[in-house]
Amino acid sequence: MRRTLLVPAALIVALAAGCAPTPVTAPTATPSETAAPSSTPTPTAEPIALPDCDTIYSDAVVASLTGEGRSPLGDVSGPGMGGWGTADDNIEAILSAIPERVSCTWVLPATESGSTTSIARLDEATRTTLIDAFTAAGYVVDGTLFEIEVDSEIGSYNETHILADGFWVGSYFSGGDSATLTGDALAQLLP
Repeated sequence: MRRTLLVPAALIVALAAGCAPTPVTAPTATPSETAAPSSTPTPTAEPIALPDCDTIYSDAVVASLTGEGRSPLGDVSGPGMGGWGTADDNIEAILSAIPERVSCTWVLPATESGSTTSIARLDEATRTTLIDAFTAAGYVVDGTLFEIEVDSEIGSYNETHILADGFWVGSYFSGGDSATLTGDALAQLLP
């Protein structure tokens, strides 16, 4: 006797569907799914580099200083060197704590006349501390410009400081005009 195996029809259809190839249709892209044309990434701006003492001033200011008989000493802002763009101890302490800075000194030999221009990169907290220090020390404030003239028993000097675009540019000048040095150094840094 022969036996017939009865397999339910649903199982046959399911098995056949699993074995038979299914047609593949290419998906169509909707307008929001279409690939955007590749774009060139926007280059990030390189941070402005601090100058060295050979490039802190324009040729015209260098000619003026040398024409007066002044000599450059370079960056003398290290500990005990005394070359800062300020004579105020509190402001000097702020400047000396800034890691990215340069201070360039010029002297008139055999005199007490000298100048130093300092440039430092500022963060917002240091900028606020500095503004408070300028105000407390009696600097004349005009926006981001801070100036002072001091007469003392050893002579007079003046200072001009500008805070601009994340930088502090300040000059101390005994026997000259600090505003000229500060303005020129700023123009070289941020043309």
